[in-house]
Amino acid sequence: MSKKSAWAGAIVAAVGLTVGGIAVATAAEGPDGPPAAFAERHPGGPGGHGKGGPGKEKLKDSTLVVGRVKSVESGKLTITKDDGGEVSLSTDGSTKLRGGDLAGLKADQRVTVRVKDGKALNVALAKAQERGTVKDVNGNNATLVQVDGLQTPLDLSAVSEKPKNGDLVAVTGTVSDGKTIKVEKLRQLPK
Repeated sequence: MSKKSAWAGAIVAAVGLTVGGIAVATAAEGPDGPPAAFAERHPGGPGGHGKGGPGKEKLKDSTLVVGRVKSVESGKLTITKDDGGEVSLSTDGSTKLRGGDLAGLKADQRVTVRVKDGKALNVALAKAQERGTVKDVNGNNATLVQVDGLQTPLDLSAVSEKPKNGDLVAVTGTVSDGKTIKVEKLRQLPK
């Protein structure tokens, strides 16, 4: 068997076996060369930052709490859960708020909190996403009539291009007072 034939065979085998995340390494120098070595790829393996990478061990056995901030004090965060229950969580310098400072949280803001052993690990402001037709545009305020007929007040102060009455839109933002969406992103939809 020639070197060209050995390499061609190794390349065909490598292409065929790469499907499904299997990487193939060959080192054939001829008919008596070493056999092909197989290795499974793990995106979060040594040096990687994918699934199973650094920081994942800290989240093992953690739970997610979803609800509204009741109060924020030094070392303590109290959440009214969506099911009506209340939970008090400890916080410290390692507790992270995605996109801000924990002291900036306000009562009634909707959050998701990653919790382990009664301690808040990560806090994120929950994003509201709605679609519907805009009505009653008045400066930075408007109303969104959703497909199901529900009406939601909109705060458009952070949006540079304001929608007009009758526009069909998709909005993303945060809910600060329990009902009004402070729109961060607005996208016009085709009618």
